[in-house]
Amino acid sequence: MSAEFVIVGAGLAGTTLAWALLRRGRSLRLIDREPPTTTSRVAAGLLTPITGKKPAVSWRWHELRPAAEQFYREVETVTGRPIFYSRPIVRVMTSDQERQAFARMEFANLLSAVDPPLSDAVPQPFGAVCMPTAAQLDSTAYLDASREHFRSLGIYTRGGWTPPTDGPTVILCHGYDPPTNSLFPLPFRPAKGEILTVRIPGFAEPRALNRGGWWLAPTATPGVYRFGATYSWAVMDDAPTAPGRDELTSRLGELIRTPFEVVGHTAGVRPIVAGRKPVLGVHPDNPRLVVFNGLSSKGSLSAPFFAEMLAAHLCDGTPIDPEVDVRNRTDHTP
Repeated sequence: MSAEFVIVGAGLAGTTLAWALLRRGRSLRLIDREPPTTTSRVAAGLLTPITGKKPAVSWRWHELRPAAEQFYREVETVTGRPIFYSRPIVRVMTSDQERQAFARMEFANLLSAVDPPLSDAVPQPFGAVCMPTAAQLDSTAYLDASREHFRSLGIYTRGGWTPPTDGPTVILCHGYDPPTNSLFPLPFRPAKGEILTVRIPGFAEPRALNRGGWWLAPTATPGVYRFGATYSWAVMDDAPTAPGRDELTSRLGELIRTPFEVVGHTAGVRPIVAGRKPVLGVHPDNPRLVVFNGLSSKGSLSAPFFAEMLAAHLCDGTPIDPEVDVRNRTDHTP
């Protein structure tokens, strides 16, 4: 099958860009090796308005959030699969200083009281606040539904990829993958993250919880939650570790005071690029080589907005925002 574009990598970046190009009527092929574990599938998919130990409004939240919901709702319509949920996040305070920081006026329109109150199983000596505009993407359902749709169109291929000497425009959306990264070097600062899947009998909290940077998020299975995530910079692989499991179970024990059962343990490498912002655009020396990468830990929020931006650039020549354009990255070395 001939195509205008070949997208390498069917994770969050590549899948979202494929949808954006298809909407514009462009022909493409999407290629993925289908490894058993990927960062996009490990991710919790939380869209959080206020983040950080020193709380701040998420970068470009007020434009990224509505773009994400509109995009994912349209995918739901096409695939017939629920993938996107308006899911409030409750931030459980760890200190008086944190509680005072969240009382700043700049957060007023993004917060509300926790109603209904949290279960007694969640200690909150310093109180808690709710972020009602938060949301969650079921990233595994999104990727699976998209893959099924792309297969039905005959544009999805499982397998490896060899750089062509000529032909279509190639878009690298492979996350942190050193062999492929060498074709379009980026200033990666990758971080490994580990996540638990846990069953919590008698615990029926429909909202996501966040405490001290650790989150607990519901899954589609009642009583089953995902908890994470660790950060490690030593070994960049997708192998769960005993120290990671120990840290996760300890932190979850601080968040909830009720028995839980670990039913899953996964890991992945976050494709973080220096500056912690997405990187997209055309290679400065090869107009048929394009990159869309660096979605970091907030890819569910940012992928739709920037996939649409890159698709518009490739199809219509509209400019890429200088803040994310690879050509303006002083630390990029092609």
